[in-house]
Amino acid sequence: MRMPLLALLLLAACAGSPTASKPDFPAPGRSEAGVSADCAAWASAIVGPYKYENNVWGIDKAHGFTPEQCLLRRNRDGHDEIGWTWNWPGNDPTVFAYPQIMFGWKPWSGGTPSDPRFPLRISDMQSLSLDYEVETQATGSYNLAPEIWLTHSGKWSEKPDPTLITTEIMFWMDYRKDAVPAGKIVDRPVLGGVRYDLFRADNIGNRGDGRGWTLYSFRSPTRQLSGRIPIDELLRYMIGKGLVSADEYVASVEFGNEVVGGSGTTWVHKFAVNVAP
Repeated sequence: MRMPLLALLLLAACAGSPTASKPDFPAPGRSEAGVSADCAAWASAIVGPYKYENNVWGIDKAHGFTPEQCLLRRNRDGHDEIGWTWNWPGNDPTVFAYPQIMFGWKPWSGGTPSDPRFPLRISDMQSLSLDYEVETQATGSYNLAPEIWLTHSGKWSEKPDPTLITTEIMFWMDYRKDAVPAGKIVDRPVLGGVRYDLFRADNIGNRGDGRGWTLYSFRSPTRQLSGRIPIDELLRYMIGKGLVSADEYVASVEFGNEVVGGSGTTWVHKFAVNVAP
């Protein structure tokens, strides 16, 4: 999920502040037995090459109510587990937040890539897939939408540089009510044995230079809370259709819930990005 430049400017100020000083509607997951919660805006946790982040990029759109969103930790069957919980009582089709996991180099955040192979040129990629399993209990409108960001260059920087972005590709594996991908359906490809609705929206957002990017969303016909997303197969299909170029780079692989409104909790039982070379 994109992060407005305003949020980038406020990141340092928000990092040590709670999502809301006194939430009107506490997030449900923080009250579970044996759970610890960090409800600071942009709170993060590093697990190997993966960064869990309490991404509240649309907090400025919360009018007339004070939301709450938190990263969660618990011990499950002898293993530490991380998740997130949210309560956004309003409703905004353009999305309030995206609690998430990040892998690689995110153009909106900058910093050192979590894997030195990223940004990875598509033509150099042998394989790229995402294995996941989540448990979600939620009401209202939301999705589960892993995504990748494509850039026109393999360079990265400590500072954010969204001007490198060419394309955002989302994979809608779960969704509720009025959470609908932006744009219109342009194809219904069968990939990995699944027929997806492929949405396209042009000139989305602002990279910071007055220009937007192209957004593609593969929407699954059924709720998939676990499985493998064959990102490499999806990219090969898109290259064959002329939708993206083999000379573009996968900068980051991300995973999270886009929150349109309502409340819920997601626990991540399994998450792994598989890449070669």
